[in-house]
Amino acid sequence: MAKTNSSSLKVLITRPISDAGLSILNKERYQLITNLSERPLRHKELSRKVKDVDAILCFLNDNIDKEIMDIAGPNLKIISTFSTGYEHIDMIEARKRNIRVGYTGSILTETTADLAFGLMLCIGRRIVEGDKLVREGEWKYGWSPDLMIGTDIHGKTLGIIGMGKIGTAIATRAQGFGMKILYTNRKPVTKSKMKNRRLNFENIKYRDLNDLAKESDYVIICCSLNRESYHLIDNNFLSQMKKSAFLINIARGKIVNQKDLISALRSKVIAGAALDVYEDEPIEKNNKLVGMENVVLLPHIGSASQDTRNKMSELAALNIIHVLRGQYENALLIE
Repeated sequence: MAKTNSSSLKVLITRPISDAGLSILNKERYQLITNLSERPLRHKELSRKVKDVDAILCFLNDNIDKEIMDIAGPNLKIISTFSTGYEHIDMIEARKRNIRVGYTGSILTETTADLAFGLMLCIGRRIVEGDKLVREGEWKYGWSPDLMIGTDIHGKTLGIIGMGKIGTAIATRAQGFGMKILYTNRKPVTKSKMKNRRLNFENIKYRDLNDLAKESDYVIICCSLNRESYHLIDNNFLSQMKKSAFLINIARGKIVNQKDLISALRSKVIAGAALDVYEDEPIEKNNKLVGMENVVLLPHIGSASQDTRNKMSELAALNIIHVLRGQYENALLIE
């Protein structure tokens, strides 16, 4: 397919992206419509900017629904999301209109796995609490035998919900800590499909969800959000966990029933939680999680390293370029 005159093509960028991706788009001389504010566009604001665009580079905060596609009109050929997840895009409507949807795939796998393991260390060894203790001048006697007693990571049992690329990367790290690794998935992962060859597959055991809850000292949620996983972690799951166990979520907030989690933390059904994602983001200052000492809270920064965000920016931009050129085979698209 011949390349369209790029200077006549309009690309809407709904939030600022790094120069790594922006420079790629600028070289194509597209007409860039950019939201320079860090604040996500409200739906009405997005509606006003999207008319007659050929491409949208969007983020998880953007609801790209039928109305937005209607307003964009027939020129819209690709929605490129700066994320691995794409639940914010109406995929059924996009397919009806033959609009391609690009995403960033597995680029953020290792960085997100790093953060997941960091959260496990923080909640188990009470690192955030310790930092606060020192900063507030409450460390009174130097070394003490009973100060900030936490829980080991090495030798403990890790339960991974969702043994995809991120789950596998977390398992690799856990293996280095001598952890026993359990996982649950829609179905057991065969050795031939376990692409990460650094893993000793023989030391990784499949469990159903309930048994994983009962046996694990740490549970990390890595699965995608869909109808089956919505509120997968509820009172039933939490009540089966050990009282000494911790829950870590680096996937999507809506996988966890937040009210049930707060209740479990308050009543010490589980020992604690470490969260990077929430049902509603950002969480309010008066959210009950904020006042809990047995919780580590992060502002959805799983992929937030400079290297990874630059790569995501580049790929989101390249997906647009490839599709607008008709080079679909070179783009990373949702089938």
